[in-house]
Amino acid sequence: MKPLRVVLALLLVWSLTCSVTPAQGSDGIYEPLGFAPRARTKADYSIRITQGGTILTPSIFLSAVDNNYPRIDAADSRRRVASARRMEVQGVFDPVIRTLNGYAWMQNTSKFDTLKRVIYNQPAIEIPTRSGISLLGTYRFNPRTSQSPYIETGFIGEFGGGVAVPLLRGFIINERETNEKLAKIGEPVATQAFSLNRLDILLRANIAYWNWVGAQRKMQVARRLVQLSEFLVSAADKRSSAGDLPKIQVTEAEEDFQRRTADKIAAELEFKKATYELAVYLFDSSGRPAPFLDEMNVPQFWPTPQEFTAAEIDASVQKAVDRRPELKRIALEKEQAKLQLKLARNDLLPQADALATYGYDGGISGVGNVFRTQVTFSSPLYLRNARGRIKSAHFNIDALNAEEISERQRLVAEVMSAAATLNASHQKFLAVTKQVEKSEAVYVGEKKRFNFGDSTVFLVTQRERQLFDAKIKLVDAQVEYLQASAKMQALTCTY
Repeated sequence: MKPLRVVLALLLVWSLTCSVTPAQGSDGIYEPLGFAPRARTKADYSIRITQGGTILTPSIFLSAVDNNYPRIDAADSRRRVASARRMEVQGVFDPVIRTLNGYAWMQNTSKFDTLKRVIYNQPAIEIPTRSGISLLGTYRFNPRTSQSPYIETGFIGEFGGGVAVPLLRGFIINERETNEKLAKIGEPVATQAFSLNRLDILLRANIAYWNWVGAQRKMQVARRLVQLSEFLVSAADKRSSAGDLPKIQVTEAEEDFQRRTADKIAAELEFKKATYELAVYLFDSSGRPAPFLDEMNVPQFWPTPQEFTAAEIDASVQKAVDRRPELKRIALEKEQAKLQLKLARNDLLPQADALATYGYDGGISGVGNVFRTQVTFSSPLYLRNARGRIKSAHFNIDALNAEEISERQRLVAEVMSAAATLNASHQKFLAVTKQVEKSEAVYVGEKKRFNFGDSTVFLVTQRERQLFDAKIKLVDAQVEYLQASAKMQALTCTY
Protein backbone atom coordinates (compact mmCIF):
# COMPACT_ATOMS: atom_id res chain seq x y z
CA MET A 1 0.00 0.00 0.00
CA LYS A 2 2.88 2.34 0.70
CA PRO A 3 4.02 2.56 -2.93
CA LEU A 4 0.39 3.21 -3.86
CA ARG A 5 0.34 6.21 -1.55
CA VAL A 6 3.38 7.56 -3.38
CA VAL A 7 1.59 7.28 -6.74
CA LEU A 8 -1.55 8.94 -5.39
CA ALA A 9 0.51 11.79 -3.95
CA LEU A 10 2.18 12.36 -7.34
CA LEU A 11 -1.20 12.43 -9.09
CA LEU A 12 -2.45 15.02 -6.59
CA VAL A 13 0.58 17.23 -7.19
CA TRP A 14 0.10 16.85 -10.97
CA SER A 15 -3.53 17.96 -10.78
CA LEU A 16 -2.59 20.98 -8.68
CA THR A 17 0.16 21.89 -11.12
CA CYS A 18 -2.07 21.64 -14.18
CA SER A 19 -4.56 24.01 -12.56
CA VAL A 20 -1.98 26.81 -12.71
CA THR A 21 -0.72 25.95 -16.19
CA PRO A 22 -2.11 28.16 -19.02
CA ALA A 23 -4.11 26.18 -21.57
CA GLN A 24 -2.46 25.99 -24.95
CA GLY A 25 -5.40 27.23 -26.95
CA SER A 26 -7.19 29.31 -24.34
CA ASP A 27 -6.49 32.59 -26.11
CA GLY A 28 -7.19 32.89 -29.81
CA ILE A 29 -4.03 34.93 -30.33
CA TYR A 30 -1.98 31.93 -29.23
CA GLU A 31 -3.67 29.35 -31.43
CA PRO A 32 -0.93 27.37 -33.19
CA LEU A 33 -0.96 27.89 -36.94
CA GLY A 34 0.90 24.70 -37.79
CA PHE A 35 3.19 23.92 -40.66
CA ALA A 36 0.66 23.43 -43.47
CA PRO A 37 1.24 25.62 -46.55
CA ARG A 38 -1.36 28.19 -47.52
CA ALA A 39 -4.45 26.83 -49.22
CA ARG A 40 -4.88 27.12 -52.97
CA THR A 41 -8.42 28.05 -53.87
CA LYS A 42 -8.44 27.34 -57.60
CA ALA A 43 -6.83 25.13 -60.22
CA ASP A 44 -4.03 25.81 -62.69
CA TYR A 45 -4.77 29.27 -64.10
CA SER A 46 -1.67 29.90 -66.14
CA ILE A 47 -2.42 26.95 -68.42
CA ARG A 48 -6.05 27.94 -68.95
CA ILE A 49 -5.33 31.55 -69.82
CA THR A 50 -3.02 30.77 -72.74
CA GLN A 51 -5.04 28.12 -74.56
CA GLY A 52 -6.70 29.29 -77.75
CA GLY A 53 -6.37 32.99 -77.01
CA THR A 54 -8.48 32.80 -73.86
CA ILE A 55 -9.12 36.24 -72.41
CA LEU A 56 -7.03 37.01 -69.34
CA THR A 57 -9.45 38.82 -67.06
CA PRO A 58 -8.21 40.71 -63.97
CA SER A 59 -9.75 38.17 -61.59
CA ILE A 60 -8.17 35.17 -63.34
CA PHE A 61 -4.80 36.90 -63.49
CA LEU A 62 -4.75 37.88 -59.80
CA SER A 63 -5.92 34.41 -58.79
CA ALA A 64 -3.12 32.89 -60.86
CA VAL A 65 -0.56 35.13 -59.19
CA ASP A 66 -1.99 34.51 -55.73
CA ASN A 67 -1.94 30.74 -56.18
CA ASN A 68 1.17 30.07 -58.25
CA TYR A 69 3.67 32.92 -57.88
CA PRO A 70 6.83 31.44 -56.29
CA ARG A 71 7.69 34.54 -54.26
CA ILE A 72 4.35 34.30 -52.44
CA ASP A 73 5.16 30.64 -51.75
CA ALA A 74 8.57 31.72 -50.44
CA ALA A 75 6.93 34.26 -48.12
CA ASP A 76 4.57 31.54 -46.92
CA SER A 77 7.52 29.27 -46.13
CA ARG A 78 9.06 32.05 -44.06
CA ARG A 79 5.74 32.37 -42.25
CA ARG A 80 5.87 28.68 -41.33
CA VAL A 81 9.31 29.18 -39.79
CA ALA A 82 7.50 30.86 -36.89
CA SER A 83 5.58 27.65 -36.23
CA ALA A 84 8.84 25.73 -36.18
CA ARG A 85 10.20 28.30 -33.74
CA ARG A 86 7.18 27.74 -31.49
CA MET A 87 7.81 23.99 -31.48
CA GLU A 88 11.47 24.62 -30.69
CA VAL A 89 10.61 26.82 -27.70
CA GLN A 90 8.05 24.35 -26.38
CA GLY A 91 10.81 21.78 -26.17
CA VAL A 92 11.75 23.15 -22.73
CA PHE A 93 8.59 21.48 -21.38
CA ASP A 94 9.60 18.04 -22.60
CA PRO A 95 10.07 15.50 -19.79
CA VAL A 96 13.75 14.95 -19.05
CA ILE A 97 15.31 11.66 -17.96
CA ARG A 98 18.54 11.78 -15.96
CA THR A 99 20.55 8.99 -14.49
CA LEU A 100 23.67 8.65 -12.37
CA ASN A 101 25.16 5.15 -12.42
CA GLY A 102 28.59 4.01 -11.42
CA TYR A 103 31.00 1.90 -9.53
CA ALA A 104 33.64 3.37 -7.25
CA TRP A 105 36.58 1.99 -5.34
CA MET A 106 37.07 4.76 -2.86
CA GLN A 107 38.09 5.87 0.64
CA ASN A 108 35.90 4.51 3.41
CA THR A 109 34.44 7.57 5.15
CA SER A 110 34.28 5.74 8.47
CA LYS A 111 37.64 3.95 8.48
CA PHE A 112 40.74 5.76 7.33
CA ASP A 113 43.18 3.99 5.05
CA THR A 114 40.45 1.52 4.12
CA LEU A 115 39.04 1.02 0.63
CA LYS A 116 35.33 0.54 -0.02
CA ARG A 117 33.68 -0.73 -3.16
CA VAL A 118 30.49 1.21 -3.98
CA ILE A 119 27.75 0.61 -6.57
CA TYR A 120 25.28 3.47 -7.08
CA ASN A 121 22.28 3.94 -9.43
CA GLN A 122 20.12 7.04 -9.30
CA PRO A 123 17.77 7.49 -12.34
CA ALA A 124 15.16 10.27 -12.27
CA ILE A 125 12.56 11.92 -14.49
CA GLU A 126 11.63 15.60 -14.38
CA ILE A 127 8.43 17.00 -15.91
CA PRO A 128 8.58 20.81 -16.24
CA THR A 129 5.30 22.75 -16.33
CA ARG A 130 4.37 26.20 -17.53
CA SER A 131 3.74 27.37 -13.97
CA GLY A 132 7.41 26.92 -13.11
CA ILE A 133 6.68 23.87 -10.95
CA SER A 134 8.54 20.69 -11.88
CA LEU A 135 7.34 17.18 -11.05
CA LEU A 136 9.99 14.65 -10.09
CA GLY A 137 10.05 10.89 -10.21
CA THR A 138 13.09 9.25 -8.60
CA TYR A 139 14.62 5.87 -7.95
CA ARG A 140 17.80 5.11 -6.01
CA PHE A 141 19.55 1.78 -5.73
CA ASN A 142 22.65 2.20 -3.59
CA PRO A 143 23.19 -1.07 -1.70
CA ARG A 144 25.89 -1.15 0.98
CA THR A 145 27.01 2.45 0.50
CA SER A 146 26.64 3.52 4.10
CA GLN A 147 30.33 4.25 4.44
CA SER A 148 30.48 6.41 1.28
CA PRO A 149 29.09 9.76 0.10
CA TYR A 150 26.07 7.94 -1.39
CA ILE A 151 23.07 7.40 0.89
CA GLU A 152 22.39 3.69 1.26
CA THR A 153 19.09 2.09 0.23
CA GLY A 154 17.47 -1.26 0.77
CA PHE A 155 18.05 -4.07 -1.66
CA ILE A 156 14.85 -3.24 -3.60
CA GLY A 157 15.79 0.44 -3.79
CA GLU A 158 14.02 3.67 -3.02
CA PHE A 159 11.05 4.68 -5.18
CA GLY A 160 9.90 8.25 -4.81
CA GLY A 161 8.49 11.38 -6.28
CA GLY A 162 8.41 15.03 -5.52
CA VAL A 163 7.91 18.55 -6.63
CA ALA A 164 10.17 21.57 -7.11
CA VAL A 165 8.32 24.84 -6.60
CA PRO A 166 9.57 28.41 -7.23
CA LEU A 167 8.18 30.37 -4.29
CA LEU A 168 8.78 33.90 -5.59
CA ARG A 169 10.62 34.51 -8.84
CA GLY A 170 9.52 32.21 -11.64
CA PHE A 171 6.14 31.11 -10.24
CA ILE A 172 3.46 31.39 -12.96
CA ILE A 173 5.53 34.10 -14.72
CA ASN A 174 8.85 32.62 -15.75
CA GLU A 175 11.26 32.66 -18.67
CA ARG A 176 10.16 29.38 -20.23
CA GLU A 177 6.45 30.19 -20.08
CA THR A 178 7.07 33.72 -21.41
CA ASN A 179 9.25 32.49 -24.28
CA GLU A 180 6.49 30.10 -25.31
CA LYS A 181 3.92 32.90 -25.34
CA LEU A 182 6.31 35.10 -27.31
CA ALA A 183 6.79 32.32 -29.86
CA LYS A 184 3.04 31.79 -30.13
CA ILE A 185 2.47 35.49 -30.76
CA GLY A 186 5.34 35.26 -33.24
CA GLU A 187 3.14 33.10 -35.46
CA PRO A 188 0.49 35.77 -36.16
CA VAL A 189 3.31 38.34 -36.41
CA ALA A 190 4.81 36.21 -39.19
CA THR A 191 1.35 35.91 -40.75
CA GLN A 192 1.07 39.70 -40.90
CA ALA A 193 4.49 39.89 -42.55
CA PHE A 194 3.29 37.34 -45.10
CA SER A 195 0.07 39.29 -45.68
CA LEU A 196 2.01 42.51 -46.26
CA ASN A 197 4.32 40.77 -48.73
CA ARG A 198 1.36 39.22 -50.53
CA LEU A 199 -0.49 42.54 -50.81
CA ASP A 200 2.62 44.23 -52.18
CA ILE A 201 3.11 41.50 -54.80
CA LEU A 202 -0.54 41.56 -55.88
CA LEU A 203 -0.46 45.36 -56.14
CA ARG A 204 2.63 45.33 -58.35
CA ALA A 205 1.13 42.52 -60.44
CA ASN A 206 -2.13 44.44 -60.85
CA ILE A 207 -0.28 47.57 -61.93
CA ALA A 208 1.70 45.51 -64.46
CA TYR A 209 -1.57 44.02 -65.74
CA TRP A 210 -3.17 47.39 -66.43
CA ASN A 211 0.05 48.64 -68.04
CA TRP A 212 -0.21 45.61 -70.32
CA VAL A 213 -3.86 46.33 -71.19
CA GLY A 214 -3.10 50.02 -71.70
CA ALA A 215 -0.14 49.23 -73.97
CA GLN A 216 -2.40 47.07 -76.13
CA ARG A 217 -4.96 49.88 -76.38
CA LYS A 218 -2.27 52.37 -77.41
CA MET A 219 -1.01 49.90 -79.99
CA GLN A 220 -4.52 49.69 -81.46
CA VAL A 221 -4.72 53.49 -81.61
CA ALA A 222 -1.34 53.68 -83.36
CA ARG A 223 -2.37 51.03 -85.90
CA ARG A 224 -5.63 52.82 -86.62
CA LEU A 225 -3.82 56.10 -87.24
CA VAL A 226 -1.43 54.35 -89.63
CA GLN A 227 -4.48 53.23 -91.60
CA LEU A 228 -5.84 56.78 -91.63
CA SER A 229 -2.48 58.14 -92.71
CA GLU A 230 -2.24 55.52 -95.44
CA PHE A 231 -5.66 56.56 -96.71
CA LEU A 232 -4.52 60.20 -96.75
CA VAL A 233 -1.44 59.31 -98.84
CA SER A 234 -3.65 57.51 -101.34
CA ALA A 235 -6.14 60.39 -101.53
CA ALA A 236 -3.37 63.00 -101.88
CA ASP A 237 -1.67 60.98 -104.62
CA LYS A 238 -4.92 60.76 -106.60
CA ARG A 239 -5.52 64.50 -106.34
CA SER A 240 -1.92 65.22 -107.28
CA SER A 241 -2.19 62.97 -110.32
CA ALA A 242 -5.32 64.87 -111.30
CA GLY A 243 -3.39 68.13 -110.98
CA ASP A 244 -5.56 69.23 -108.08
CA LEU A 245 -2.84 69.11 -105.40
CA PRO A 246 0.80 70.16 -105.32
CA LYS A 247 3.29 67.28 -105.24
CA ILE A 248 4.82 68.65 -102.05
CA GLN A 249 1.62 67.87 -100.16
CA VAL A 250 1.85 64.23 -101.26
CA THR A 251 5.37 64.19 -99.86
CA GLU A 252 4.02 65.73 -96.67
CA ALA A 253 1.38 63.00 -96.41
CA GLU A 254 4.03 60.32 -97.00
CA GLU A 255 6.22 61.88 -94.30
CA ASP A 256 3.28 61.76 -91.86
CA PHE A 257 2.68 58.12 -92.80
CA GLN A 258 6.28 57.22 -91.96
CA ARG A 259 6.01 59.03 -88.64
CA ARG A 260 2.80 57.15 -87.81
CA THR A 261 4.49 53.88 -88.78
CA ALA A 262 7.35 54.64 -86.40
CA ASP A 263 4.78 55.42 -83.67
CA LYS A 264 3.10 52.07 -84.36
CA ILE A 265 6.40 50.20 -84.07
CA ALA A 266 7.16 51.97 -80.80
CA ALA A 267 3.68 51.11 -79.47
CA GLU A 268 4.14 47.46 -80.46
CA LEU A 269 7.49 47.41 -78.66
CA GLU A 270 5.89 48.87 -75.52
CA PHE A 271 3.24 46.16 -75.65
CA LYS A 272 5.91 43.47 -75.93
CA LYS A 273 7.76 44.94 -72.96
CA ALA A 274 4.53 45.03 -70.94
CA THR A 275 3.88 41.41 -71.92
CA TYR A 276 7.30 40.34 -70.68
CA GLU A 277 6.82 42.28 -67.45
CA LEU A 278 3.49 40.53 -66.96
CA ALA A 279 5.08 37.14 -67.61
CA VAL A 280 7.18 37.65 -64.47
CA TYR A 281 4.04 36.91 -62.42
CA LEU A 282 2.58 33.99 -64.37
CA PHE A 283 3.44 30.41 -63.37
CA ASP A 284 1.62 27.11 -63.40
CA SER A 285 0.88 25.10 -60.26
CA SER A 286 4.15 23.18 -60.66
CA GLY A 287 6.19 26.37 -60.52
CA ARG A 288 6.98 26.44 -64.25
CA PRO A 289 6.74 29.78 -66.09
CA ALA A 290 3.63 30.07 -68.25
CA PRO A 291 3.98 30.69 -72.01
CA PHE A 292 4.13 34.32 -73.07
CA LEU A 293 0.79 35.96 -73.79
CA ASP A 294 -0.20 37.94 -76.88
CA GLU A 295 -2.77 40.57 -77.73
CA MET A 296 -5.45 37.90 -78.22
CA ASN A 297 -5.43 37.41 -74.44
CA VAL A 298 -6.18 41.08 -73.72
CA PRO A 299 -9.79 41.76 -72.65
CA GLN A 300 -11.74 43.97 -75.05
CA PHE A 301 -13.69 45.69 -72.30
CA TRP A 302 -12.40 47.29 -69.15
CA PRO A 303 -14.10 49.02 -66.24
CA THR A 304 -15.36 52.54 -66.83
CA PRO A 305 -14.03 55.06 -64.29
CA GLN A 306 -16.56 55.95 -61.60
CA GLU A 307 -16.68 58.67 -58.99
CA PHE A 308 -15.39 57.65 -55.55
CA THR A 309 -17.89 59.13 -53.11
CA ALA A 310 -17.22 60.62 -49.68
CA ALA A 311 -18.98 57.66 -48.03
CA GLU A 312 -16.72 55.25 -49.90
CA ILE A 313 -13.67 57.25 -48.79
CA ASP A 314 -14.73 57.05 -45.14
CA ALA A 315 -15.41 53.32 -45.44
CA SER A 316 -12.03 52.77 -47.12
CA VAL A 317 -10.20 54.65 -44.36
CA GLN A 318 -11.88 52.48 -41.74
CA LYS A 319 -11.08 49.29 -43.66
CA ALA A 320 -7.44 50.28 -43.99
CA VAL A 321 -7.16 50.99 -40.26
CA ASP A 322 -8.95 47.76 -39.34
CA ARG A 323 -7.34 45.39 -41.84
CA ARG A 324 -3.85 46.49 -42.79
CA PRO A 325 -1.16 44.09 -41.51
CA GLU A 326 1.14 46.91 -40.37
CA LEU A 327 -1.19 47.93 -37.54
CA LYS A 328 -1.95 44.33 -36.61
CA ARG A 329 1.77 43.60 -36.43
CA ILE A 330 2.34 46.57 -34.14
CA ALA A 331 -0.50 45.45 -31.84
CA LEU A 332 1.01 41.96 -31.62
CA GLU A 333 4.50 43.29 -30.97
CA LYS A 334 3.08 45.43 -28.16
CA GLU A 335 1.66 42.24 -26.62
CA GLN A 336 5.13 40.71 -26.83
CA ALA A 337 6.70 43.77 -25.20
CA LYS A 338 4.16 43.63 -22.36
CA LEU A 339 5.01 39.97 -21.76
CA GLN A 340 8.70 40.85 -21.58
CA LEU A 341 7.87 43.66 -19.13
CA LYS A 342 5.94 41.26 -16.87
CA LEU A 343 8.85 38.82 -16.89
CA ALA A 344 11.36 41.55 -16.05
CA ARG A 345 9.22 42.76 -13.15
CA ASN A 346 8.93 39.20 -11.84
CA ASP A 347 12.71 38.91 -11.95
CA LEU A 348 12.95 41.69 -9.36
CA LEU A 349 11.81 39.08 -6.81
CA PRO A 350 14.37 36.93 -4.97
CA GLN A 351 14.98 33.39 -6.18
CA ALA A 352 13.46 31.13 -3.51
CA ASP A 353 12.88 27.49 -4.50
CA ALA A 354 11.40 24.70 -2.43
CA LEU A 355 11.98 21.00 -3.07
CA ALA A 356 9.97 18.23 -1.42
CA THR A 357 10.22 14.49 -2.14
CA TYR A 358 8.45 11.50 -0.67
CA GLY A 359 9.35 7.88 -1.28
CA TYR A 360 9.55 4.34 -0.05
CA ASP A 361 12.79 2.49 0.67
CA GLY A 362 12.10 -1.24 0.45
CA GLY A 363 13.81 -4.59 0.74
CA ILE A 364 16.49 -5.84 3.12
CA SER A 365 17.99 -2.87 5.00
CA GLY A 366 15.13 -0.64 3.73
CA VAL A 367 13.69 1.89 6.16
CA GLY A 368 10.22 2.32 4.63
CA ASN A 369 8.82 5.83 4.12
CA VAL A 370 11.35 8.57 3.44
CA PHE A 371 10.77 12.32 3.14
CA ARG A 372 13.07 15.19 2.24
CA THR A 373 12.58 18.96 1.99
CA GLN A 374 14.88 21.85 1.21
CA VAL A 375 14.71 25.55 0.38
CA THR A 376 17.31 27.54 -1.55
CA PHE A 377 17.50 31.33 -1.68
CA SER A 378 19.50 33.77 -3.81
CA SER A 379 19.13 37.34 -5.03
CA PRO A 380 21.37 39.83 -6.86
CA LEU A 381 22.13 42.87 -4.75
CA TYR A 382 21.56 45.55 -7.40
CA LEU A 383 19.06 43.84 -9.75
CA ARG A 384 20.48 45.78 -12.70
CA ASN A 385 19.61 43.02 -15.16
CA ALA A 386 15.90 43.09 -14.33
CA ARG A 387 15.74 46.88 -14.03
CA GLY A 388 17.49 47.32 -17.36
CA ARG A 389 15.03 44.95 -19.05
CA ILE A 390 12.11 46.85 -17.51
CA LYS A 391 13.39 50.11 -19.00
CA SER A 392 14.02 48.41 -22.34
CA ALA A 393 10.46 47.04 -22.42
CA HIS A 394 9.01 50.47 -21.59
CA PHE A 395 11.08 52.12 -24.34
CA ASN A 396 9.99 49.42 -26.80
CA ILE A 397 6.32 49.98 -25.95
CA ASP A 398 6.77 53.75 -26.35
CA ALA A 399 8.40 53.22 -29.75
CA LEU A 400 5.58 50.92 -30.87
CA ASN A 401 2.95 53.44 -29.72
CA ALA A 402 4.67 56.18 -31.74
CA GLU A 403 5.00 53.88 -34.74
CA GLU A 404 1.31 53.01 -34.52
CA ILE A 405 0.31 56.69 -34.60
CA SER A 406 2.59 57.34 -37.57
CA GLU A 407 1.47 54.23 -39.45
CA ARG A 408 -2.20 55.02 -38.90
CA GLN A 409 -1.72 58.53 -40.28
CA ARG A 410 0.25 57.19 -43.26
CA LEU A 411 -2.55 54.76 -44.12
CA VAL A 412 -5.19 57.49 -43.89
CA ALA A 413 -3.09 59.77 -46.10
CA GLU A 414 -2.51 57.03 -48.68
CA VAL A 415 -6.22 56.21 -48.82
CA MET A 416 -7.04 59.89 -49.31
CA SER A 417 -4.36 60.15 -52.00
CA ALA A 418 -5.68 57.09 -53.83
CA ALA A 419 -9.23 58.43 -53.59
CA ALA A 420 -8.11 61.81 -54.96
CA THR A 421 -6.37 60.03 -57.84
CA LEU A 422 -9.51 58.00 -58.56
CA ASN A 423 -11.71 61.09 -58.70
CA ALA A 424 -9.17 63.11 -60.70
CA SER A 425 -8.83 60.24 -63.18
CA HIS A 426 -12.61 60.01 -63.41
CA GLN A 427 -12.89 63.72 -64.18
CA LYS A 428 -10.01 63.49 -66.63
CA PHE A 429 -11.69 60.51 -68.31
CA LEU A 430 -14.93 62.45 -68.77
CA ALA A 431 -13.10 65.48 -70.17
CA VAL A 432 -10.86 63.48 -72.51
CA THR A 433 -13.84 61.40 -73.71
CA LYS A 434 -15.47 64.61 -74.90
CA GLN A 435 -12.15 65.72 -76.38
CA VAL A 436 -11.93 62.48 -78.38
CA GLU A 437 -15.48 62.97 -79.65
CA LYS A 438 -14.71 66.52 -80.73
CA SER A 439 -11.36 65.57 -82.26
CA GLU A 440 -13.04 62.73 -84.16
CA ALA A 441 -15.68 65.12 -85.51
CA VAL A 442 -13.07 67.71 -86.46
CA TYR A 443 -10.94 65.08 -88.21
CA VAL A 444 -13.89 63.66 -90.16
CA GLY A 445 -14.94 67.18 -91.19
CA GLU A 446 -11.41 68.11 -92.21
CA LYS A 447 -11.08 64.93 -94.26
CA LYS A 448 -14.34 65.72 -96.08
CA ARG A 449 -13.09 69.23 -96.80
CA PHE A 450 -9.87 67.73 -98.16
CA ASN A 451 -11.83 65.39 -100.44
CA PHE A 452 -13.73 68.41 -101.76
CA GLY A 453 -10.47 70.29 -102.30
CA ASP A 454 -11.14 72.79 -99.52
CA SER A 455 -8.31 71.70 -97.17
CA THR A 456 -4.65 70.76 -97.18
CA VAL A 457 -2.61 67.72 -96.16
CA PHE A 458 -1.09 69.76 -93.35
CA LEU A 459 -4.49 70.44 -91.76
CA VAL A 460 -5.62 66.83 -92.12
CA THR A 461 -2.42 65.50 -90.52
CA GLN A 462 -2.80 68.11 -87.78
CA ARG A 463 -6.30 66.79 -87.03
CA GLU A 464 -4.88 63.25 -87.04
CA ARG A 465 -2.27 64.22 -84.46
CA GLN A 466 -4.89 65.85 -82.26
CA LEU A 467 -7.08 62.76 -82.49
CA PHE A 468 -4.12 60.49 -81.72
CA ASP A 469 -3.09 62.57 -78.71
CA ALA A 470 -6.66 62.63 -77.38
CA LYS A 471 -7.06 58.85 -77.65
CA ILE A 472 -3.71 58.25 -75.94
CA LYS A 473 -4.78 60.61 -73.13
CA LEU A 474 -8.01 58.65 -72.81
CA VAL A 475 -6.09 55.38 -72.43
CA ASP A 476 -3.74 56.99 -69.90
CA ALA A 477 -6.70 58.29 -67.87
CA GLN A 478 -8.28 54.83 -67.77
CA VAL A 479 -5.00 53.14 -66.81
CA GLU A 480 -4.36 55.76 -64.13
CA TYR A 481 -7.84 55.16 -62.71
CA LEU A 482 -7.49 51.37 -62.69
CA GLN A 483 -4.05 51.48 -61.11
CA ALA A 484 -5.35 53.82 -58.41
CA SER A 485 -8.19 51.37 -57.89
CA ALA A 486 -5.61 48.59 -57.49
CA LYS A 487 -3.81 50.72 -54.89
CA MET A 488 -7.09 51.23 -53.03
CA GLN A 489 -7.71 47.47 -53.06
CA ALA A 490 -4.31 46.89 -51.51
CA LEU A 491 -4.83 49.60 -48.89
CA THR A 492 -8.21 48.17 -47.87
CA CYS A 493 -7.01 44.53 -48.08
CA THR A 494 -9.74 43.52 -50.53
CA TYR A 495 -7.57 41.31 -52.75
